[in-house]
Amino acid sequence: MLGTGNALTPNMKNDIQLREIKIADPTGRRGFLGGVIAAAVAPKFIRSRVLGGETAPSRKIQLGHIGTGGQGSGLLQNFLGVEGAVSVAIADPYQQRREAAGRRVKASQGHEPKLYNDFRELLADKSIDAVIIATPDHWHVPVGLAAVRAGKDVYIEKPLGHTLAQNRAMLDACRKTGRIFQYGTQQRSQELLKRGIELVLNGYIGDLQRIEVWAPAGTGGGSLDPIPVPAGLDYDLYIGPAPMKPCSADRITSNGSWHCSDYALGFIAGWGAHPLDIAIWGMDYDQKGPAKFRGTGEFPTPTALFDTCATWDVNIEFAGGLPMHFMSSNHAEAIVRKYRQNWDGDGTTFFGSKGWVSLSRSGVAASNPEWFKLRECEGSRRVLYHNQYYKSFVDSVRDRTPSIAPIEDAVRSDALSHLSLLAIKSGGEVVWDPQGYRILSPAPLNARMTSEVRGQWEQS
Repeated sequence: MLGTGNALTPNMKNDIQLREIKIADPTGRRGFLGGVIAAAVAPKFIRSRVLGGETAPSRKIQLGHIGTGGQGSGLLQNFLGVEGAVSVAIADPYQQRREAAGRRVKASQGHEPKLYNDFRELLADKSIDAVIIATPDHWHVPVGLAAVRAGKDVYIEKPLGHTLAQNRAMLDACRKTGRIFQYGTQQRSQELLKRGIELVLNGYIGDLQRIEVWAPAGTGGGSLDPIPVPAGLDYDLYIGPAPMKPCSADRITSNGSWHCSDYALGFIAGWGAHPLDIAIWGMDYDQKGPAKFRGTGEFPTPTALFDTCATWDVNIEFAGGLPMHFMSSNHAEAIVRKYRQNWDGDGTTFFGSKGWVSLSRSGVAASNPEWFKLRECEGSRRVLYHNQYYKSFVDSVRDRTPSIAPIEDAVRSDALSHLSLLAIKSGGEVVWDPQGYRILSPAPLNARMTSEVRGQWEQS
């Protein structure tokens, strides 16, 4: 087995390329999923028990879209191509964005969707079955809570909550209302990653011994210089539950919503959500008992707009002593390149007593290259899978079948980034009780599981 501390022999270096399978055209989330969907011939969906009554298969699911910026417009385009769904409403506090989204629906589906400034007006429409939520991060759970309480199923972009308390509130609300939840971790519809997870679950790598997880580093900078609110933007609604601050050129960009602590945790959660989700997919040690977190991180521009943790190096120990090393890409590169030539900016590696499997959006690798030639590995453990991510959500809504990226897994993976950040900020060890959903030590950190909310915006 190759570990992070092993030097490579010449034979190992020559053999690395044989251990890796590269996935063509790794062009980001939309490009990646576009390739997966285009390659799919027919959905393969291992169904679990039906959770509720079925509706007529011919009925189209009525979708509302909340947030149509960069990622939201990409999701809209993908859902417009899903058979069995129709996009009937758009909500966005940017007039120009919602109108552009409306034109896209008209061009694709031949009808004019209802356009709303305020998402609450969209949620009041009882004809809408489900909503696609792609707002800035700090809005994910407040909008999600309002949606499930209004009787809508929800597809929510990652990361999940701005606080640990938000995540628990979202979990409780989904369970209470029985609504379908699907997380925006589209890599679960990548067949090679599904195959890799089943290799791990069925013991091909032997007993799981450790996990490495990494994600792209964040950034600093960002202007705080005030500017007039752009025409067509409802700035008060855009800020919502976050502290009211003067509008600046960078605050109302994607980078502002990703790297400003008023709205996000930074890439430790915003991008870390993807490889952490893959880690959760392949193990359950995080639920077996208390977990310990200890780490360091850098906040390169704490007085600028982009003030979140940009780089991190965190060691996690799950129940039974299973270690996970969670890193930003700058810390991970030298470590991962020792066993993976096709280095990628994010990924998850499972090391076991008999070998290892490494999974990322642009490729997969293993200590035994023959494993990935198996269409199905030996063993009985299988994951819920659908090779068309957006269609899988529509199918779950229509058929009342389990989501392939459920709320329980979203809460589990998101907690790892929140607790990693708390450990970095506290400078010591944080011990987490997943069953009690509380911090055992230092106990005062439990007060930081929530945050102050501006105005009327409910987050619990």
